[in-house]
Amino acid sequence: MYTINIKGHANPKDPSMVKLEMIFFKSNYPRVTKVVNVTGLMADWDSKAQSFRVGSAEATTKNKILFDLKTKYYHKADDWEIEGRSWSPVQLSHAFDEIEQVKSEVRVKSVLQMIESLETRFKERQRIKNGQLVDSSPNAKVYARLRRRLTEFTKEKYGKAFSTFFFPDINEQFLLDFAFWIKENGIKNGNKGGLATKLRRLRAVCNYAHKEGMYGVRLDAFECLGDDIKWPETTSKAVPEKVINKLASIDRTLFTEKENFCIDLFLFSYYTGGMANVDVCNLTWDMIEEDRIVYERMKFPKKAKPILLQKAKDIIYKYKGKGFQNYVFPVFTHKHTTTSKKMIRVRQLSTRLSNTLTKACKMLRIKENVTWYSARGSFISKMVDAGNNPYVVAEMAGNSPLTIYKHYYKNTRREEIKREMESIF
Repeated sequence: MYTINIKGHANPKDPSMVKLEMIFFKSNYPRVTKVVNVTGLMADWDSKAQSFRVGSAEATTKNKILFDLKTKYYHKADDWEIEGRSWSPVQLSHAFDEIEQVKSEVRVKSVLQMIESLETRFKERQRIKNGQLVDSSPNAKVYARLRRRLTEFTKEKYGKAFSTFFFPDINEQFLLDFAFWIKENGIKNGNKGGLATKLRRLRAVCNYAHKEGMYGVRLDAFECLGDDIKWPETTSKAVPEKVINKLASIDRTLFTEKENFCIDLFLFSYYTGGMANVDVCNLTWDMIEEDRIVYERMKFPKKAKPILLQKAKDIIYKYKGKGFQNYVFPVFTHKHTTTSKKMIRVRQLSTRLSNTLTKACKMLRIKENVTWYSARGSFISKMVDAGNNPYVVAEMAGNSPLTIYKHYYKNTRREEIKREMESIF
């Protein structure tokens, strides 16, 4: 049940004049008021009829305006009911709002509108990283994927268009249904469906909406998800030093030129603090100082300052003059003109590097699963085990001491420690 009434009371600024307000009501929601830009003498207002008394100044014109205004809002509410949309009085009160100067966004957005606005925001957002202009198109694509998943979910689960959902609809039941749907689809595809990632991304949407003052946002509703919204426990990809040494001394004649390049990039990453794939690919000569590299990590707002070892220098100068423009390594070309194209190129190279490491491990009969990410954990673990101050190690890796212990450190000297303990005890 819903109603729209017009109430009048004495204007605080001039008690002889009436101040009119529309009262929007819907069952189970608080009433919402909206000032009407129509006024007249308080004595001419008929509260029971909700109109100006016949015969008073401009009564016919004013009453028509009030009637048309109520009718317009009633029609909007009727349309939403026919669509099966879940709406609130505050949403109806803003249904025809326009922001200053020309047109603007309605202050009450649907969840779909909010996600689309985030997509647009990240498509247009640009930053400066290591002297390069970087856009946020990868983030825009992440929100686009979430939009598509939610569209599929609401259609399959509720038989409704995603456009009909507003933030009051993102309640505990919706979230539990969405989590179950993700898990169910994950089982069909033989994976976890990216459960935590999707749920955390939806929470981020709600957080953005909360900051913009959207009505009905309930961040506390996400507490019902429990461990489903938490990142799964990460396992360090670190491998023992002997594995790295075997890879470094492998017979390079058994590999193609491209495969040798991949091995060099992996070893370079290991020697330089476990530099991430995207950071190795985007490394430029101006980041290299005499005895260290100073760069801002692409994925995080953290600076890393690894010491430049001779082994890393040897790899750098092996490719000097081969990189495009000011890039150290020959990864990008004139075709990679956008952040998105560069990211695709990095992913392609990372896949080739993983395949190369798999091939090398088979040749060397290495049982460990070695990937590009192994370089970071292996560097950190070796440095910590060697007794180096965690803050120094963290500065070189571009992380905090807490992060390196939580996500990257791994005891790779278990057998050696066991032998030492046997001799001690």
